[in-house]
This record gives sequence, C-alpha cells and structure tokens, in this order.
Amino acid sequence: MKLPTWTRSLLAASVLGLSAFTNGCDGGPASQSDDITDIDHTDVERQSIGNCWLYATASWAESLHKIATDEAFDVSQSYWTYWHWYDQIVEGFNDEIETGGSEDVSFQIIRERGLMAEADFIPEDAVGEMSNRQASALDKINTELKSGRLSTSTARTNRKLVRQILDEAWGLGTGVRTQLDTAFGTTGKRTYLTTATFKGTKIVRAKDFKVRYAERNTDATKPTYKDTTLKVAVDEWETAFYPSSKTSRRDFQIRVQKALHDGQPVIITWDVDFNAMESGTGALQGSFNLDTLKKAGRAGRQGGHMTVLEDYDAITTEFGELKAGVTLDPAVPADKAKLDAALLPSTTVKFWRIKNSWGAFRDDRSSAPGFPGYHDLYQTYLDGPITWCPEVEGTKSSSNCRGSTNPLSNVILPPGY
Repeated sequence: MKLPTWTRSLLAASVLGLSAFTNGCDGGPASQSDDITDIDHTDVERQSIGNCWLYATASWAESLHKIATDEAFDVSQSYWTYWHWYDQIVEGFNDEIETGGSEDVSFQIIRERGLMAEADFIPEDAVGEMSNRQASALDKINTELKSGRLSTSTARTNRKLVRQILDEAWGLGTGVRTQLDTAFGTTGKRTYLTTATFKGTKIVRAKDFKVRYAERNTDATKPTYKDTTLKVAVDEWETAFYPSSKTSRRDFQIRVQKALHDGQPVIITWDVDFNAMESGTGALQGSFNLDTLKKAGRAGRQGGHMTVLEDYDAITTEFGELKAGVTLDPAVPADKAKLDAALLPSTTVKFWRIKNSWGAFRDDRSSAPGFPGYHDLYQTYLDGPITWCPEVEGTKSSSNCRGSTNPLSNVILPPGY
C-alpha cells in the first residue's frame, strides 16, 4: 500500500505541544513504501486529549469506507467526543469528564448518533492534524462540572441545559447547533435507535455509510468481500482477547495475520510504557520493545491505548525474515508462498506496525523509519510481562507499581476470523 499524501500533516506541522495522557489513551515528506499487507488507510491524525479509542474507530471506519467507495471520508472524532461527554453528564457518572473509552462505547455512539465529516462539525479540524478545540472544550466542561452551571445533579439531568453548555464549550456555529437540534431535539434525547432524523442535516446515519470488508463465515479458506453499511459492521466485527496461554497465542496471531492479508484495518488495544519507546535512530527506531525498556531501568508513563494495525514483520523457517514495508503480492507465486509461510505455526511474528494517533511530526514521538505517525510494537513487548505502574509520571519511585501486565489486550476482527 502507498502511504497517503501528507498535505494535511504539512499544514499542521507548526502545531506543536504534548498530547494529554489518561488512563485509556495517550493522548520532510514520507517516503513511499509498500507492505507485506495492504491496508487502505487515511491520513494520520493527532489526538489532543485521551480519546485514542475514537481516533482508532474513525481510522477503522474511514478505511472500510475507502475500500467500498475509494472516497477518503474524514470522520469527525470531535462529533463523537461531544456525544460521549453528553452521555456521561446526563447519566451523572462523575464530576470530571473521563476521556477514555472502548470499542463498545464507540460502536454504540455510532449506532445512536451516526457520524459527521470534520469539515461539517468543526471546520478547523479538517485542515489541521490535531484538534485544539477538543482540549479547550474539555477544560471548559470540567470547570462547569466542578463549579459552574453543571455542578449539581439537578442541573445535569436538564438535558437541554447540558446541550446548551456543550454547544458553547465546543464553540459550535449556529448552523451546526441547528442540525443537532433538528436531528436529536434540543434535549439530545432522540437517537437513531428511536426517532432521530437525518433530513435537513449533514449527519450521516450508520445505515447510510457504505463500507466493504472481508468475512470468512461463508468459506473459512478464503475471504468473501461484503458490501454493506457501518450499521452492520459495528454489529459484525468482534473483539478477540489475547490468550493468557502461550500455546494459544500463535493461533490468535494467525487470525490477525489472515485479516491483514485480506486488507482489513484491525483495531488493536495495548498498554503503553513510554520508557519502552525507542527515540534514537537504528533498527528499533519508533518501536516499543523490551531492550529499550530494560535500558531505561524503570517504568515510564503508562496507560491503555487503541490504534489500527498496518503491517507486520515475521521470521519464517523457509524464507527467513519477511520484512514490514516490503511488497508481497499474492498474485505472484513466489510471494504467495511467502505469505502462506507467514501463517505457519512455526513462524514467529517479530513486530506489528500500527497507524497511531500521535501525529506525524513530533520530536517526542519517533516514528518507524519512512512511516511518519506509524510505530512498531515488538511481540516480545506485547507478550510481556512488564512492571505495571500506571500512575508513574517519569519519576524513579516505584510506590505506584501494582504487579505486572502483558501489554497486548485485544483486537477487533471481521466476522469469521
């Protein structure tokens, strides 16, 4: 696959600063290379708050839509974030917005609220790599929850007031506010599971958003490609958890490899330890690996993260190393033999390459060589175990360490994989 053009990223190259990291996410031009696998990804974007799970979901949906239509639809993560906060406030979860989430939450938002293009919700998001509006809106809403108009439980049950304050915090234009009112009512209580409408708005219902993906329910030996909608996709794609048993892990990896061979944008959930990220040049550049973590001598900043897989690197008995970033065409007999060998139980996955949501131009986020915004997750790192200290913020103290963790949590796979 050819990497996408970096016009959007170049426009945003001057936008610097650190992404916020929460327990749920951290929050020259690229060289043109091909991969073992061929995932049709859209441009890399950069989160400014801890909503990586929505960026991963957007990348997934954009890829499936691009496969179906050849259109690079730019999903608004801010639109989904707006409704995530709305649900938290009216359901009275806590006095501060929790920016983290999961695929279950993002898929439910899609079912209930559909999606919007970035240019139609917050136009500035469409021309920058990072949405500054998300961070400023978060600060404003948290202030309202702690000491402002939403500081009481009674106020939070007033859905019309919640909508009004969210609209203000996000700085939504009159046209966008009118569209939200038209679709979901001024209280936001209507959804696409009840009586919400899309007419007169630029909101796209999940059942109107075209996607195409592979499934192996029909024939387990080969993929069948299904033209359908995002509404069906969020019901059919399933979470697969990484086995604790070492003997079962290779079978799990093969399932993921098959999905990648079939061009599917597999979402992966894993634990970040920034002391395991190699920032220097060399073979490990832009990767998360145990050697770099061991060299650091202690745990770094940690937390959960969701991204989308792009490629992998594997060691086979017959052909040696199959390198990430090197073309393998299944239509070529010699390449097909290598792809088949990659799926053998005797093959060892060296690392997985991910499309990340940390941006393509960051001094503090070294990327895989030639792949701005992409990182490599070494299998030995994902297998762990690593010391788990989720509250450590770059200190030498180990007082917050709570045992160990195996960083790989789960993936989301198409039906039949």
